[in-house]
Amino acid sequence: MKISVIVPVYGVAKYIERCVKSLLEQTYTDKEIIFVNDVTKDSSVEIINQITANYPLVQTTVLHHNENRGLAAARKTGLVAATGEYIVSVDGDDYLEKDALEVLAQKSQETNADIIGMNCWFEWYDKKAEYKGRWVEDPTQYSALLLSGATLPGVCLHMIRKELYNRADIWPIEGLNNGEDYVTTPRLAWYANRIAKVEKPLYHYTQTNSASIVHVVSESNIIQLTRAIHILTAFFSDKKECARALSAGQWLKKTDMMMRAQRSDYCLVDAMPTSMPVVNDTMTNVQRIAVRMIVKKQWTLLWFYSRICSAAIELLQILKGRRKAC
Repeated sequence: MKISVIVPVYGVAKYIERCVKSLLEQTYTDKEIIFVNDVTKDSSVEIINQITANYPLVQTTVLHHNENRGLAAARKTGLVAATGEYIVSVDGDDYLEKDALEVLAQKSQETNADIIGMNCWFEWYDKKAEYKGRWVEDPTQYSALLLSGATLPGVCLHMIRKELYNRADIWPIEGLNNGEDYVTTPRLAWYANRIAKVEKPLYHYTQTNSASIVHVVSESNIIQLTRAIHILTAFFSDKKECARALSAGQWLKKTDMMMRAQRSDYCLVDAMPTSMPVVNDTMTNVQRIAVRMIVKKQWTLLWFYSRICSAAIELLQILKGRRKAC
């Protein structure tokens, strides 16, 4: 069974060597590695070419965009070119355990599942913590978990059968880079025949890349996430099994973005679709307090509350060794 590994490449020269070596040195041999150069401005591609030259027996390809088109477009370019039965996505600043593909392939042979999840390591400098999330075999219930935020929807945390993308006709949406995982994985899960999971951390998720899209709050990112939620709302609006999860996810995303946004962007964030009543099963206590202010549009109070919480969280991260104090 062939596995295609897709790696979007943009601005990751600091991390790409570790990523590339982790893929080339996989214990599983029936694989192809597809790097998609999204017109990176740094030396990422040169580093990739230098390293892959030393592994002539591993099938590798570097595809090139003519212009910068974003993460979602890079993933789709890799998907279209992939010849494997399953797709594994890896971001250029992350990396895999050396036996990741072998373990995932074995789980596929045992279960024949369309989607196979995995645990991961969140990594900060010399600190790391295992993330497990939740899962169920039933695709409808798993879609609900992904929607609600009870488990992370990252495509990098799932090996997905390529035929599922074709069958569902669901692909990464070009231009929708913030929320790209969130809008894609729950919908794919809805069409899956079965969900499986490897209860082992196989993916290393770097938390120290400040340029990563998940760490940036901008008007563009807010608009993209709003679009993603609109798409999910339209898709799941007639699926009663996921109604509660959809509402929970809407409020979770809106609250998280509101607490990180600038005061001047509050009206833009507030345009994110939500359905009443407020469902906050997957929120932290800090977020549950904030959502009350959002519902009442108490923007000044929310601003001060969010800044205090942000400072407290930053201090806690520094004390835990997850941030470097200035």
